[in-house]
Amino acid sequence: MSNPSGLISSQIIKESPQHQASSTSMSTTRRRSRCSTGVSLVATAIISSAGAFQLQSDGFLHQSKSAATYFRGTRSTAGLRIASVSPPSSPDIPTKTDELTIVGDLPKLYSSESFDWFKAWYPIVPVEYLDVEKPHAFKLLGMDMVIWNDGPVDSNPTFQPRKDRAKDAKKSEGQWRVFIDECPHRKVPLSEGRIEDDGSLLCSYHGWRFNGRGETIDIPQIPPSELERIKANPKSNCNSFPVQVKDGILWVWPDASDDARIESALAPVPTNNYEGEDIDEDRLWLGPWNFRELPYGHDYFIENVVDPAHVPVSHHNVVGSRYSNQSLHLETLQPLTKAGFSIGVKTALATSDMSSTTTFHAPSQVLIKQPFGKESARQYLELYSSPSRPGFSNHVGRMVVVKDTSKTMPNALRQFTFPMPIWVNHVLTSLFLNQDALFLHGQERTFTHTGKYRTAVPANDSYSKNVLPTSADKGVMLFRGWMSKYAHGFIPFQGDTTMTASNKEVVFDVWNAHTKNCKYCLAALKRIKTVRTLTFFASALVATIRPKVLGTAGSTLAALGLSGLGLVLSKLIGMFYRFEFSHAENH
Repeated sequence: MSNPSGLISSQIIKESPQHQASSTSMSTTRRRSRCSTGVSLVATAIISSAGAFQLQSDGFLHQSKSAATYFRGTRSTAGLRIASVSPPSSPDIPTKTDELTIVGDLPKLYSSESFDWFKAWYPIVPVEYLDVEKPHAFKLLGMDMVIWNDGPVDSNPTFQPRKDRAKDAKKSEGQWRVFIDECPHRKVPLSEGRIEDDGSLLCSYHGWRFNGRGETIDIPQIPPSELERIKANPKSNCNSFPVQVKDGILWVWPDASDDARIESALAPVPTNNYEGEDIDEDRLWLGPWNFRELPYGHDYFIENVVDPAHVPVSHHNVVGSRYSNQSLHLETLQPLTKAGFSIGVKTALATSDMSSTTTFHAPSQVLIKQPFGKESARQYLELYSSPSRPGFSNHVGRMVVVKDTSKTMPNALRQFTFPMPIWVNHVLTSLFLNQDALFLHGQERTFTHTGKYRTAVPANDSYSKNVLPTSADKGVMLFRGWMSKYAHGFIPFQGDTTMTASNKEVVFDVWNAHTKNCKYCLAALKRIKTVRTLTFFASALVATIRPKVLGTAGSTLAALGLSGLGLVLSKLIGMFYRFEFSHAENH
């Protein structure tokens, strides 16, 4: 998945070798405004020391003697933005290559066919799980975003107190919107605001209201004449990103420029097209989506899911066994390109018709296909990720089963397709995800804090120098090759690029990663808490009031049973907030 970057002109800013060696901390500032007029200055603000760059009259950042990065400034009609990264001029780094070394050092190469992180679609969250009555805060590429639905209520859709809403009024299905999470007035987060009955987004600080296009429609403290002057000022508009909903997932194009509307419309959203096969709906079993912000970066997520070697070990007793024969045969099916790659995977236990494929579609999708039998039955793992902030990623995923030609579910998959409430599926997902979360969380922070490899640093191809890959790591090294060759080894996060310290409590945190944004889990949590309260109340009632009816022994047993149920419910409630996993205890 790619799209031309539309660069108009460029100036290469080269890095001094001395500062390249000493630079360990950079911050990137990016502002895109959909309503900017005239010729805008398009440049970076990657500064490692004061005065590193000077903004000249030609509209470009020029390097001072202490500057430390390779960025190309470009003119655009849409505000300040990062354009692309240019390679250092060095005889040690070839400009072209026809080969990719899978095992060993990653290729030190820089192609003119660069991937632009700000010109791609990114999955954020399945919209089914979001509460349409309130705004939601998410992050993408370090940018704070507010996600909300602009549908008005279907009865008397006016700006009014919620208590005045008609009892039978329901929120109509509007459009999902994504803005930069700041009010144009005083830059407070709009995600702490409200969605009103007329379908407007209200900033709860001073009451400014915005329509779905991001335009200011009301400021309660000023007269109409002043309001019209404010509305005519482009600064009064919110930065609004292009959005699509595909297969129930909200996708965001992280560029708020006018050109982004056209560019995003021309770029396809990566979905599972089943290799172009037209499959009857009654042959498809679509599992529920899962989502959460994982405590490790986007590149580490992709690295993990294109690595079949870790599955029986990390996911022991859930998927496979660490004590089984784990020999693998991997082959490249589609060679590395800017669009991604594909590998074939055959395990020691697989027959000739059981070889799976793992396909990476840059930058956010991994499809894992596993055939079952000879009647075209197969399982897909649809895995999506987007870089939320340094050290974290937005993950969305589900399992899909294509039944055989007789529309029969393969026996081996029946246990995974057993119907259950969505909230139960979400709670149980923590067991699978937390099995390798500690590894990836710690790995990324070790690389970062020791300075061996930092995802937020440009022109970074040092990953392979700090690992010991084998032939079983083909998918991992192909992906790191993609990062090095097409993305220059880094993700251009905006704002603070500091990596948080390793913290097991962050890994085990389910509330902030998922529950607080899932309407199904929040509703289930509320109901379970109510049942627990009633259970403890009933236990006390039986123990103190009903002995005459049940007898002393009977009332005691009933009270203990109800108390035990209450404790079980307390344990279940805790899983909505925190889930701890230990491999030492997973025998």
